[in-house]
Amino acid sequence: AAGAVVAFMTATQFAGQLTGGFLGDRLNKRMVCAGCLAAHAIGLTLVAFAHAPWIAILGVFVHGLGWGVRGPLMTAMRADYFGASSFGTIMGFSSLIVMLGMSLGPIIAGLLADATGNYQLGFAILAAGSMLGSLCFIAATPPSHPSTAHEVTDAR
Repeated sequence: AAGAVVAFMTATQFAGQLTGGFLGDRLNKRMVCAGCLAAHAIGLTLVAFAHAPWIAILGVFVHGLGWGVRGPLMTAMRADYFGASSFGTIMGFSSLIVMLGMSLGPIIAGLLADATGNYQLGFAILAAGSMLGSLCFIAATPPSHPSTAHEVTDAR
């Protein structure tokens, strides 16, 4: 059953990746990513507190779709915000942060499950972190580039 759930989440991620590129070309990437992190939070909350299998499946669908949509947009936002000259450095540092979260999240959820007997608290904490991330995306306005500001000043 767990393997089927993982396969289902992978399929929704795939669909989300196809959708993410399309949405990123037409909508504000930052707001779409904020919505994706809210979807993570909703999905994790549904999984954590599911009292029926269909609720857990719905949570996996929402989480997987949000994860898939967000993927291509994160790379595009890094390029939009920091340009090609800094892309490798930014990608490297952000990958370290992502890997830290991907490593610590399951460990923390597992330790809390060992302590409490279920995954509800661990998933609820991860959902709260996703909602905080959603708010961070809303606040992450594009940086002003010094070269662009300088060119505007010189042009006047």
